[in-house]
Amino acid sequence: MLYPAANKWNLSAEGEGESSPLQLSGPGTVHAFAAILAAIIFLLDAFTSADLAVASLYVLVLLIGASVEVTSRRRAIIGWATACALLSLVGYAVFRARGAPPLALVHLAFSLVVLSVTTLVLLRTQVMNATVQCAERRYRLIFDSLAIAIWEHDFSEVEASLQNLRASGICDIRRYVGENPEFVLAMRQRVRITDVNATALTMMGVKSKSDFFKYLSDFLPESDDSFAECIIAMWERRPLFQSEAIVVPKNGVPKQVIVAFSLGPEASLDCVPGSILDVSQRRALEVQILRTREELAEVQRTGALAAMSATIAHELNQPMSAIHSFADAARRWLARVPPNLEETSRAMEGLTAGIEHARQVMQRVRALIGDARVDRNEVELEGLLATTIALMRREAAEAGARLCVFPSEDSLTVLGDRILLKQVFVNLITNAIHAMLNAPPAERVVSLDLSRRGDCAVVIVSDRGPGWADIGAGRAFDTFFTTKKNGMGLGLAISRTVVERHGGSMSLRNGTQGGAVIEVTLPLASDSAESELAVDGLFDGGEQSVAV
Repeated sequence: MLYPAANKWNLSAEGEGESSPLQLSGPGTVHAFAAILAAIIFLLDAFTSADLAVASLYVLVLLIGASVEVTSRRRAIIGWATACALLSLVGYAVFRARGAPPLALVHLAFSLVVLSVTTLVLLRTQVMNATVQCAERRYRLIFDSLAIAIWEHDFSEVEASLQNLRASGICDIRRYVGENPEFVLAMRQRVRITDVNATALTMMGVKSKSDFFKYLSDFLPESDDSFAECIIAMWERRPLFQSEAIVVPKNGVPKQVIVAFSLGPEASLDCVPGSILDVSQRRALEVQILRTREELAEVQRTGALAAMSATIAHELNQPMSAIHSFADAARRWLARVPPNLEETSRAMEGLTAGIEHARQVMQRVRALIGDARVDRNEVELEGLLATTIALMRREAAEAGARLCVFPSEDSLTVLGDRILLKQVFVNLITNAIHAMLNAPPAERVVSLDLSRRGDCAVVIVSDRGPGWADIGAGRAFDTFFTTKKNGMGLGLAISRTVVERHGGSMSLRNGTQGGAVIEVTLPLASDSAESELAVDGLFDGGEQSVAV
């Protein structure tokens, strides 16, 4: 059970219970007031001529006197209850000596029962208060000492806005959020941070809670897309929401974090504690590993080309020498007067044989280097895209871009090499980010739309950059064609070949509202289980191979 933040509770140093407003006047003053009230009730009970069960008013004395003591409240309750009971008995004795009617004994019994019940209730309440205060201290200790950053969110205004959307007839919140990024920004500015622990202060570079960020928008960059998914989770009231996000501490260096909290139906959205785990170093290591793999793959490609070149040079040396000899002989026989056509014909036959030999050498070299095959496994595309987004989130944040994923309603699974397919989407996302470097920050959005089309899964990657020029659209898949200053022109060519070796296809077009659109189509697992995957022909789309 989670308890409200400390600023919503008034905890005493001893922690035995809540402080009472009557303590503002001091315990001595309140005790004196209770004693005076008890004396007045005693006089009315003992010396009045009417039988009105005045002794039941001792309950007020018990409530006032017992509310003062905090460190010894149990003793105070029992003490005042005993005193009030004695006064009731003495008052009845005086009243009876003055000729009290028989009904006075019933009134006495009623007053003693009321005092007893009130005493039991107060003692029970005191135990419950002590338990609550103990739980509060324990929660506060855990809250402040955890190694994971925690801060509490107030989502009440966002919840009210979502209720208004429901009332207006909005049903597809995911589509609405994707088409209205300004709504996401507005909602983020309404989320208040009500409390944080010490780890959160350290992580965000803040010295005290009073200096911490007041609203979620204060430390979330505009390019962050995690809050859009949070709105969707709040709409669906998910029991657990977890997402990766980028936060900007006081020093301005972005951090990549994992955020987790509950938004279930039983959760109170005005005080939602969230656990925040800093994974910047982990993600930086993953990105470094990915870049190292890319560099290694490039080295392997270079080494493969070098080995292929050396092999071709070595293997073709002999047939090329023979071709040269036969060609030179044919030239000499033709230069004679008269030309020796018989010898020339023999030389031409040798020349043809040498050319055939060279062709066979080329085929052997191609078969030696180009036969690269890998096994295929089931790959769930939504999970693949999620891990790809996690790897690319930092690079997108550094470029001021947002990554938006629109998953399919169905679970789409294909057969293929998970690493190769992830590299395809890494290449496509990277190209989209680089294409938008000159666009306004608010328009730097890369969208990945996953859907099903018949027996195929379709992933559409779109950006809001300049789009494809006429020459670019015609040559984008050509090997070594690039529009980047330091590009190699291999990314799209390799990506398309990988997709084709998975039985799919890749096409590109310009978006209706600008930007480039690349559509990747892959057959679903049930429709491609019998085919084999050969990762070759990465440069001419047919037969040659290079390591990816």
